Amino acid sequence: MPEKRIIVALDNIDKQEASLIMQELRGQVYGFKANDLLDKIGPRECIYFIKQYGRVMADPKFCDIPNTVRNRIGVYFGEVQNPDGETKVEEEYQANMVTVMACAGLPALQKAVEKKKELKVPTDIAVVTVLTSLNEEECNLTLGGPVKAKVLQYARNAVIAGCDAIVCSPQELLFLKQFPELNGLKRIIPGIRPKGAKANDQKRINTPEEAVRNGADRIVMGRAITESDDPLGVVQSINKSIENIG
Repeated sequence: MPEKRIIVALDNIDKQEASLIMQELRGQVYGFKANDLLDKIGPRECIYFIKQYGRVMADPKFCDIPNTVRNRIGVYFGEVQNPDGETKVEEEYQANMVTVMACAGLPALQKAVEKKKELKVPTDIAVVTVLTSLNEEECNLTLGGPVKAKVLQYARNAVIAGCDAIVCSPQELLFLKQFPELNGLKRIIPGIRPKGAKANDQKRINTPEEAVRNGADRIVMGRAITESDDPLGVVQSINKSIENIG
């Protein structure tokens, strides 16, 4: 049976709605992404809740000074302190993946990896490169360079830091294939829209089929699934369309 590639973004929905969707899609997708849900019910509780249904991509998008990133990311690795101050790791509260913003800088990425190694956890650290909501002009104004140049810079920093994956738009996938030093990074791809679906606030998008064909390891999809009248039907259709690609 082909490995599932879809990560369902549980954005802008409450815990009850998320539960219904995850029950319906259990076993049909790679996992589920939490962003604002982390704030609504707390990181530990959210991770534990989602793990009852599948893998967890925790998406806090850490962007802070290096030591703050190191201190805060531990909760996503399942870190907890006993009353006597002893640190331990609880697997049931451990995300499968957690995101850090590349624009926080290389030292912040290194501190996140340092914490992961200290706790000896398998959680993937995924580096968010250029948000899919930014177009070329906005990227230049905000990040000081064109999209592809910034994505390449951030991906190389992810490799240097020892991170596991990058998050980028589907439009950079073919470009990144030119750089063999990046081959060890998993590609987690948001900005995915089935043919005919609305782009909404995403600027750099593509279809599931093209993204997988161009090298996506996982594709992140939210509203096209969660706002559908038939989430399971949408997922099964996409799974069928990409199962023999790559």
